[in-house]
Amino acid sequence: MSAPVTASTHALASRFVAGPITPTLMRFALPLLATNLLHAATGTWAALWVGQLLGANALPAVATAAVLLFMLMGAVMGMGTAAGVAIGQSLGAGDLHAVKRVAGCALAFVTGFSLIVAAAGWALAPLLIDALGTPAEVRGYAVVHLRFTCLSMPAIFVYLVLVMMLRGTGDSRTPFRFTLVWIGLSLLLVPLLLRGLGIAGVGLANLLSAGTALAALLRTIYRRRLPIALHGDDIRHLRPERALLLLMLRRGVPMALESIVTQGAYFALLGLVNRYGATMAAAYAGAAQLWTYVQVPGNALAASMSAMAAMNIGAGRWQRVEQIALRGCLASLAVSTTATLLIYALGAAFDDLPLRLFIRGDGADGAHGEVLAQARRINFIALWGWIALSITMGLFAVVRANGAMLAPTLVFVVTMWLFRVPFAVWLEPWLGSAAIWWSFPFGSITSALLAWAYYRWGRWRRRPLMLSPLASTAAAAAAADTHFGE
Repeated sequence: MSAPVTASTHALASRFVAGPITPTLMRFALPLLATNLLHAATGTWAALWVGQLLGANALPAVATAAVLLFMLMGAVMGMGTAAGVAIGQSLGAGDLHAVKRVAGCALAFVTGFSLIVAAAGWALAPLLIDALGTPAEVRGYAVVHLRFTCLSMPAIFVYLVLVMMLRGTGDSRTPFRFTLVWIGLSLLLVPLLLRGLGIAGVGLANLLSAGTALAALLRTIYRRRLPIALHGDDIRHLRPERALLLLMLRRGVPMALESIVTQGAYFALLGLVNRYGATMAAAYAGAAQLWTYVQVPGNALAASMSAMAAMNIGAGRWQRVEQIALRGCLASLAVSTTATLLIYALGAAFDDLPLRLFIRGDGADGAHGEVLAQARRINFIALWGWIALSITMGLFAVVRANGAMLAPTLVFVVTMWLFRVPFAVWLEPWLGSAAIWWSFPFGSITSALLAWAYYRWGRWRRRPLMLSPLASTAAAAAAADTHFGE
């Protein structure tokens, strides 16, 4: 029997399935956008201090660890996305008991997974850094930073999954408030620990800040009895039902593979970059810091579109789902374009100011001046291409809201490994390092075209609700029991 839906939860669901689409979408997206911008600012803050205090050779260590973190984070977010979709659909259908089951399953899995990853990452960091062909000047920084980044992963991963489940309930404000705690502590601790402990201080700062935010968020979830809080008999859901766990993994694994495929392609391209030496590696790391600010708006709006679409799918309101896709993608395209033009304008008007935050290019050091010149060239070629990614993320957010996880993964496999990486490898003999930079917009544009094709002609609309296989199994079992009793 379904648990009753609380008044506050019902109000959130009603606004998503019956309120005006664009204002509701934007109100939900704004805290997500602010959250993502703050996370990006934290990464920028850490890179800024690393570049200024430790020099250009330490900056690639930040980029290398970030690629691995995002790869593993994507694996965790596969489970988080599946949980958020199931929670949104369950709330749309008025089933709070299903929300509790999904929350317990997701938390148990992610906690165990993140602890294993942290231990393995610490042990295997030197092998991974060597496998990437990291320049000798960078290796020491990279190994230490990667190890301490792995140490922070359990706190980060559990926090992120809690946030994704809360967003599935239609609540983006509570995660935003506690992300402010995370960001504030990180901004304070990074320079303090970096000065005292070297590059290890960045990972420790992440561990302390994320751990504090996680503890505070959990306290609030239980104190306010939010939909994902497990009380009393709900605690049993931390020992996941086998059928539910397998269902969640089947839906989450494609997105996890997508992250591995995507970040694996970045690793392959990073290996190409490293062959050009420490100067090029530092330039790429500096330029990539700015790419985040073009990608952030699309990611925030995609998360908003997914939560809103899932509730409308659960309520059977398909006409609204189509409008969510259209209006969300248009908004994402506009904001990402604005962010790109702003970065270009600031660089032109203020003598590469955005890049100078990470790279000392005052002319006193010829090496640093060359790093800045290369980073400027990279951004001229690659930065604008990320605008197209906003369309891909928005459309895939909507199709995933109906549990279609595999097709987006296949699109990224094709985009990354049949288009982007071969483009860079095959054209490098003629274009040199420019082939690597041109592969980014080439991959982004092709992924947007394939995403639109699947959204337009794919069979994702015909899928059943995500938890319906479990409901069918339970109904069959109940019918069998009844028949046996007769």
